Amino acid sequence: MDQPTGERGPSLPFSAAAVFLQAAGILSLELVLMRCFSVARWHHFSYLVIGAALLGFGASGTFLTFVGERLERRFGLWAFLLTLAFALSVPLTFRMGEWLPLDVRYVLYSARQGGLLFAHDLLIFVPFFLGACVLGLSLMHFKRRVHFIYGANLVGSGLGAGAAAAAMFLMAPERLIYPVAGLGLAAALCWALAWDRRRTAGALICLALGAALAAEGLLAPAALRMDQYKDAATLERWEAESGARRLLTGYGPRARVDVYESERLHLTMFAGLTARQPPPPQLALLLDGHLAAPVLEIESAEEAEILDHTPMSLPYRLIERPRVLLLGEAGGANVWLARRMGAEHVTVVQPNPQVVRLLKGPLAERSGGVLAGDDVTVVTAGPREFLERTDRRFDIIQVVVAEGPAAGASGLRSLHEDFLLTVEGMGRCVERLTGRGVVSVTRGLQEPPRDNVKLLATLREALERTGRAEPAQHLVQVRNLLAATTLAFSRPMSEADCERLVEAAGRMRLDFEWAPCPGVDYESPIHHIGGPEGQDHSWFHHAARWVLSDEREAFFRDWAFNVRPATDDSPYFYNFFRWRSLPQFWRAYGRQWLTHMELGYVVLVFSLLQVIVVGGVLILLPLVRLRRAAGGRLPTYVYFSLLGLGFLMLEMVCLLKFTHFLGDPIYSAAGVLAAFLIFSGLGSALSRRLSPSPRRAIPLAALGVAGLAVLYSVGLDPLFGALMGWPLPARFAVAIAVAAPAAFLMGWPMPNGLALAEERDHRLVPWAWGANGFASVAAAPLTVLLAVETGYTAVLLLSAALYALAALVSRRLG
Repeated sequence: MDQPTGERGPSLPFSAAAVFLQAAGILSLELVLMRCFSVARWHHFSYLVIGAALLGFGASGTFLTFVGERLERRFGLWAFLLTLAFALSVPLTFRMGEWLPLDVRYVLYSARQGGLLFAHDLLIFVPFFLGACVLGLSLMHFKRRVHFIYGANLVGSGLGAGAAAAAMFLMAPERLIYPVAGLGLAAALCWALAWDRRRTAGALICLALGAALAAEGLLAPAALRMDQYKDAATLERWEAESGARRLLTGYGPRARVDVYESERLHLTMFAGLTARQPPPPQLALLLDGHLAAPVLEIESAEEAEILDHTPMSLPYRLIERPRVLLLGEAGGANVWLARRMGAEHVTVVQPNPQVVRLLKGPLAERSGGVLAGDDVTVVTAGPREFLERTDRRFDIIQVVVAEGPAAGASGLRSLHEDFLLTVEGMGRCVERLTGRGVVSVTRGLQEPPRDNVKLLATLREALERTGRAEPAQHLVQVRNLLAATTLAFSRPMSEADCERLVEAAGRMRLDFEWAPCPGVDYESPIHHIGGPEGQDHSWFHHAARWVLSDEREAFFRDWAFNVRPATDDSPYFYNFFRWRSLPQFWRAYGRQWLTHMELGYVVLVFSLLQVIVVGGVLILLPLVRLRRAAGGRLPTYVYFSLLGLGFLMLEMVCLLKFTHFLGDPIYSAAGVLAAFLIFSGLGSALSRRLSPSPRRAIPLAALGVAGLAVLYSVGLDPLFGALMGWPLPARFAVAIAVAAPAAFLMGWPMPNGLALAEERDHRLVPWAWGANGFASVAAAPLTVLLAVETGYTAVLLLSAALYALAALVSRRLG
């Protein structure tokens, strides 16, 4: 065992256990904070958490470059103290972050809000920095067992990911802060037990602090501060004014579920001018603070008359006694609509089992037993997963999961992956139609138009790919003043179909934006909205004419927003951001330009710029310390940066592809991520035995990973497509089997590279750790940006090139 100067070295088994627990605590904290911010803030705050976490790793390398040698002289003491500091900082920084009155929408307009965002990021950064210092110091200290220690780190991270996801079924995410801190205290206890000189005192300190944290968690736990723009914040204000009451709250890794009742709830679900009756009493069902759906408090379909006046009712007026598929139905309103319209049978597909249990359990009576009865079948599965696995045919497929206000209204879902709203996903919908069937998608209107334009373009391409030679003859788009409904028919519309459509739309007072029917009037709408200058038709009709023409590529290129159809290789339907449109929006809206753009994309770019600036400064600072190092600075920096970029890029893209294959992000995050890290840890621990020479091990492993990444880029989609019909346990096993070889080899280059850096100059080790950390920080937002702009296949090939280049650079190490 390595012996530090001045004291006996700590026990290796206890030290490995401490590293294991510390790594588990760090990754658990990352996942818990991502869940907390998804609930209280917005989905894209997850990237700020990932960035702050990895920035902590990079900064720890800079810190250890300057003071690591001094800390290593009393390694046992400093490992204990830093681990203790990590444990205490977790609840403290979380509480402080929730106190900050942060409004992310005004970060670019207000210096105060910019400062608050910086302070918020700094608070997230602190515990990750402290934890990473412990791991980096351990790698410096256990020089001869670096493979084993780094392996314990990766295995701990993997099991921490699985444990955090499992714990989210049991506790609110903000309360999981305390078990995470407990992992830190357990790691500190292991350091105390490994440290012979003050074992008893250290153990007593850990136990006392553990009791104090447990008391705080039970008596005065930290609370989430809901973003003021979320629906949950509005209902909380109503509740404080005695205008609403929260009936129940449920927790899980998919979402926090809240149900409110209030007399102020009057959701009309895009009902048009023909509605004369007010909406029935209703409850509000919220997922992660967003309104997912109303739950109508009725006993029978006769009480839901207002649904007749929604644009979602149009396809029911064209097909008698349809068999209906509702993809993503949450509150049951569309089940009532199908019943009112005489549906023969309704199949409800809902990916979140919490929602299904609520409607069948606590809310069953108040919802009128909406999911009960022989006419309804409920399937708990992802909508795309269901389409891939079923061989049933339906007359109406309603894409309920896409219903709601336009994404462009806030841009807050712009980085949300959705494999249903892709060309391939809509193609599956078309393939599951009967001969008389129709796909129906309704979304709120927006100015300037993008959501509904992109839907029309996506359905056009989906129809082409499924063999429809003239897709324009299959498509219809109508609207009222609130929403547009886009229909894609299995067969070309006949004269009789057109007669029924025109008659039904007339009774509902809907305006046509596109229909392959003679005599349709686009120039005299009932509901007037914006359109091209000098024209009487709307921008929606203008866009439809281009999208359905042979010159649509020119339209995609020139339109202010990205309305090119999303694909499975880049499933970001809600991303409409275009760099080339920034000057145009700046001229049109001045300082308010961001309110008309995609906020999630801007946050991601901000994260990347932050990493480049901060990381660049912190990675250059150690050169002052290393100016007398025995050479090797440039290859060390390049090699470990390439590993950081390549590892995270390959891991993130694989997880996204596995999410599509498994049909559930929880299985992908908890299971596949854990397996990925565990196999990487095993690869690290065993690499010295399998290849004793680091100079041979690195090229062997790096080129192996590069080859597998290329294989994944061409083989994963066909493999997963062929096996999508298998049961979930079998698909899960396939996912792990596919990930394992690459993950195992990905664990080799880092510890072997550290061994070569130590061989050249021990001062390069912490700097290498930092360089890897900073590159990983950049890789997180960069991977998403590249996936949005170029697709997953390109990112996989880039990761292969990075590993191949690392194999080449490794020849200059040592």
